[in-house]
Amino acid sequence: MSFFGFEKPEPREFNYKPRFYDPDKEQSTGDKQTDFANKLHREWSNKRRHHANDNKFAWLPIITIVFFALVLAFVFFKFFA
Repeated sequence: MSFFGFEKPEPREFNYKPRFYDPDKEQSTGDKQTDFANKLHREWSNKRRHHANDNKFAWLPIITIVFFALVLAFVFFKFFA
């Protein structure tokens, strides 16, 4: 896609096939190590998602104050100066 002369390169495609993948064995493993790894991954993913939501509105008060300061400055210079 060309937009003002800039073109976006196409992503690479890989045809990776694992050598020793056995889907039946993958489904049948229920040992403690994989259970712990799955639990750890789930908890880490939830914490990361929750932390991202906390930081989402961290700049909102600062942006609001700056916006109102700009509006007040505009009104002052437009009507009182």
